[in-house]
Amino acid sequence: MVHQSETRETVHFIPPSQRSLATVAAQADESPVLIEGSPGTGRGEIARWIHENSPLASRPFRLANLKSPLAGQIVEARGGTLLINELSEFPLADQQVLLHYLEKKSLPVAHSTVPMLIHTRIIATTSHNLESRSQGGLFNSALLKKFQEYRIVMPPLSERIEEFEDIVEGLLKEICRETKKEHVRKLSTDAWEKLKSYTWPGNLRELRNVLRLAILRVAGDTLKAADFPNLGDDQFDFRATREQFEKIYLTELLKTYDWKIEETCQGAKMDRETLVFKMKKYGITESAKSLPQG
Repeated sequence: MVHQSETRETVHFIPPSQRSLATVAAQADESPVLIEGSPGTGRGEIARWIHENSPLASRPFRLANLKSPLAGQIVEARGGTLLINELSEFPLADQQVLLHYLEKKSLPVAHSTVPMLIHTRIIATTSHNLESRSQGGLFNSALLKKFQEYRIVMPPLSERIEEFEDIVEGLLKEICRETKKEHVRKLSTDAWEKLKSYTWPGNLRELRNVLRLAILRVAGDTLKAADFPNLGDDQFDFRATREQFEKIYLTELLKTYDWKIEETCQGAKMDRETLVFKMKKYGITESAKSLPQG
């Protein structure tokens, strides 16, 4: 069995080939980290695992966005970790700001000749080949060199065949805790066959959501093939109909918690405002009829 790392009751699936590097990176809180892989492979989870297992664990963990100047976001996250998702999508001007910060550990201050000295841990993710983008002038080559020491590669789920059962079992325990269904303990033979025969184009994210829906539907202590949606079917393709999938998931979760909003928020790891917004968006009401079981 593959040993999984747990932090604050959340299981993070680090590939065996990357485990030592991730552990060392967690302690090297002065160094930037780059996590490479396709969307849904768990890049954000690994970033949070690194933060929560580092000397900065008690400090803020913030997510950068493209709408605000990167310099200001680095300052706001000082003392903690700033996660920059899809770094190559940030403008070259922001990339230059980040390079300056990583080289000097400081940022210029408006109307002052004295730079602001700060300490912010930088973790970045990418789904692109940064070497190719650098050669094409789309990514700062000097900045790329700053991420060479700690580059963690997250392979697609389809390439993690030897770990697949361990990953599913770890997710099963995690989701059962979230949804208060700890009595669900295993998968039937036909359920395993169904999961293993699918290619999982949405990676870990898709697997997690499919398991969530199945766990909410199951009546006994064993997940059967019938509890899962028709994987690969257009009607339940998570990539193509994510909103439909989310509607089904939230409706089932609300039923599980007897339509109690606060408890559902905890189960969905979602704030009240977001849940209420999505309920209105999808027309989810307590009188909702039972949804198709796949």
